[in-house]
Amino acid sequence: MLLACNEGMFKTKTALAAIAVALSVQAHADEEAYPTNQCTDRLAQDHRLAAIADKVALSHTADTTVVMLALDDQVAAPEHAALKLWSKLRQACFDLGDAFRRTAVVPERAALAVRLFDLQQSLIDELDAGRVTYAEFNLRRVELYLVATSLEAQILQRSGETASPEVPANPAGHTGI
Repeated sequence: MLLACNEGMFKTKTALAAIAVALSVQAHADEEAYPTNQCTDRLAQDHRLAAIADKVALSHTADTTVVMLALDDQVAAPEHAALKLWSKLRQACFDLGDAFRRTAVVPERAALAVRLFDLQQSLIDELDAGRVTYAEFNLRRVELYLVATSLEAQILQRSGETASPEVPANPAGHTGI
């Protein structure tokens, strides 16, 4: 029974990851201009985050792999510093996009980006504190991404604005933020 439950959970995680990846490949007009995306794109190459690079999607939520969704490990001692740094770097990247969010997107979409980012930062705190495993963190992050993507689509439909992977996926995230 446990094996069947684990297989079902793996299939669910795999399906969520596939959906997230499919959503991330959508081309969007303002993606390149968004300073937060430009900054977060560089996080995956930051050698200071190497301890967690294969455990979380450093740049964007949509980069979450099936392997990451199956990591039932708690944070190990050497990974705490990398998680704290990642959270700090994500905050700096998000702050870079503040003016863009205030001037280039509708207020509802900007508010969604802020809320999603805050929720993802809280998830990092939960992971660092040992309240969730890497698998739980990654799954919740992908779930937030999917819900936010749906909400963004509704906002965009009402406003007539073009979509961006930054909001909500990388507002993050990751957006993939």
